[in-house]
Amino acid sequence: MPTEVPNLLPSEAPPPPDPRAAQRTADRELFEQLQANGFEGPHFDLLQDRLWRYGWNVLRSWMKEGVIIERCREHRVYFPAPYTEVEELMRRAEVREDIAIDCLGKAIPSFMHGALREWDPEGGRNLNSFFLHLALWFFRDAYRQWAIGHRRRMREILGPEKRSWVYDWEYEVWDLVPAPGPEEQTVLEEALSIILAGASMEERAVCEAILKTGATQEEIAQRLGTTRKSVERRLSRVRRRARKLAAAGLIVRPSVSSAVTR
Repeated sequence: MPTEVPNLLPSEAPPPPDPRAAQRTADRELFEQLQANGFEGPHFDLLQDRLWRYGWNVLRSWMKEGVIIERCREHRVYFPAPYTEVEELMRRAEVREDIAIDCLGKAIPSFMHGALREWDPEGGRNLNSFFLHLALWFFRDAYRQWAIGHRRRMREILGPEKRSWVYDWEYEVWDLVPAPGPEEQTVLEEALSIILAGASMEERAVCEAILKTGATQEEIAQRLGTTRKSVERRLSRVRRRARKLAAAGLIVRPSVSSAVTR
């Protein structure tokens, strides 16, 4: 009679636990404690600290990666944000921190003393995700507040010349751009007027600083509160636009932007 061979194969391992489900379970228990304590006490304080750390890390990370506007739109939080300003968020840690502090300083109290009570433990989102949706609305406001100051500085550098309102269809905003005047009769001035009419505020500020003061890229960077690399990147965009316009026969390409002292 054949001897039965024992099954030495390891049994099939159970699937790993779903961390999101575990977090929702933990949040459900926490929410019950918060309700029992009238939404105050040590658990309330711990949750507030947790959401601050979560929001601080996520918002700064998304700004640094350049995806914050995309994430806002995924949550149906819409507002115009020119690519040059998104680049400022990506490049400057102090800007990311200022916006995150402004955002969370308003989002946290609003959530903890209001929206938190509306969380549905069976709704499929944990408390972090539920909070983040609200925080992105406050991010919109914090970003707008920063952008107001940033654009004001750009306009101060651009100066008080006559300007005209142009609607930017890409970002759905009205913007002031230099308007050609009767004195702009030389080929250089006419060409620059055409090129800069489609430039961003930051690109125009760089070109204005070059043309008016003859400053170096390093000096321009210090004046704009940015880096020399950022100045060069903006000049490169202007040069590319000039080459395209020249190739189309729309301008005689000027060489001023490429002659600036490096």
